[in-house]
Amino acid sequence: MVSKMIIFATVLVFCQSFSAVVFAVAPDVDERFLNVYKEGKWLVEFYAPWCGHCKKLEPIYNKVSHVLRNSDVKVVKMDATRFSHVSSLFEVRGFPTIKFLDGEKVYTFHGERTEEDILAFVNKAKGPSVRWLYSIGKLNEAKDAHKNEVFYLFVGDNDPSNDLLNKYSSIAEDKVSQTYFYAANKRILPEDLSLKSDPTVIVFKDNKVFEFEAPRGIATMSSLQKWINSERYPAFPLISGGNINEMADTGKLLVIFVIDQNYPEQKEDNLRHGHWSQGALPFSETCRSGLGGADRVKEMAAHLAHNERAAFHDDFQFLWMAEVDTVNNIMLAFVSPPYLMVLDPTVHLYYVPDTPLSKMDSNTLREFLNNVKSGKIEALGGTGFFQRLKRLFYDILVTVIEVWQSSRWLFLIMFGIPTGVISCVCYSLCCMETVDDGALSDEEEDSDEEYRQIIKEHKQLTEAEERAKTHPKGE
Repeated sequence: MVSKMIIFATVLVFCQSFSAVVFAVAPDVDERFLNVYKEGKWLVEFYAPWCGHCKKLEPIYNKVSHVLRNSDVKVVKMDATRFSHVSSLFEVRGFPTIKFLDGEKVYTFHGERTEEDILAFVNKAKGPSVRWLYSIGKLNEAKDAHKNEVFYLFVGDNDPSNDLLNKYSSIAEDKVSQTYFYAANKRILPEDLSLKSDPTVIVFKDNKVFEFEAPRGIATMSSLQKWINSERYPAFPLISGGNINEMADTGKLLVIFVIDQNYPEQKEDNLRHGHWSQGALPFSETCRSGLGGADRVKEMAAHLAHNERAAFHDDFQFLWMAEVDTVNNIMLAFVSPPYLMVLDPTVHLYYVPDTPLSKMDSNTLREFLNNVKSGKIEALGGTGFFQRLKRLFYDILVTVIEVWQSSRWLFLIMFGIPTGVISCVCYSLCCMETVDDGALSDEEEDSDEEYRQIIKEHKQLTEAEERAKTHPKGE
């Protein structure tokens, strides 16, 4: 009897757990959300029912809802096509868009649409903006937690009158959803870490530490913010398309490598030269060995980004992405990986090399970047009239393709039926029976003859009446 009760309890607990996972669906909200969103913390997804990316995100977002079900963050979603006035209020520009709301504060998610990245975004956004570390162990925990990320550390006393701390805290408040900002006393830092100033701000990135150096020894808000923006990303990160606009804050030209590891030619190159893992060979040996494809390109780019920081860090931010759609959208064209483009996100200009990326070596790449920096390469793109017109046609084409890929029936309703109606109208106009011009002319001539005869009779009658008036009776 006891064993049966234990089995029953185990099955009950399992069923409850399973049902919790299955039914952990983020609820939909309507326009009444505007009355309550300032109360507490909210994670909101703005979606469109026809959007393929939204459908792909749905199970991931439901998992996030399940993880946060017992937290102080409420996870909801909204159909932005039904409540467009609400989405406009929150400046939603595309689908899906995820935002974190905390009273008057609104933060937009720009990372990869994975459960881990969304949860990390929530953890940053809900604060605190500056997290104080009071022991060496806590510092080591932060370093382990962010070993593949960038995080900042104010080094100094927790003194509210400290000018650098106040500037640092103000910037952290504005960028709390983007990265982690810590603060600690100098005594918890490793003894081998030598700093030039006290207090100061340092950044941990790429397994190294870099210190903020104030221009002329005066730490202004603008100089500190510019330095934080310039150090915000690792030397050669993997970036999604949604992060491109956000990276404009770095104030640098973006060196974008489009590298698809599943590209057929790259697979053939890897097989031809044997199995190789990134970092197995020094960069010079890698180039001499003739390794091709994605690995060779990534190694070449990573070498310049990490080992030639002094030459390129101030002007360029290196990055790579696996999808080519972002580059297509910038160039208003359709290119194939591997591909290289240098983008100036502030003025929407871009530069492309004459040599294909698959045929470039480190010297060619270095020369291309130096020519871009010196203005020897012609800039393309921009925001001129013809570029805007080109974007209009490109957006129409992409929209048609996306609708076709997402739903054949929707494509038929939006484009097939109107096209069929217009075709029928045009066919009817072209095949309409024409009127015989000769017959029409004869009818017009007959009508004119009758009209002239009536006028003639009326004129004769008028003349007879005039004669009768002017002559006496009987004359």
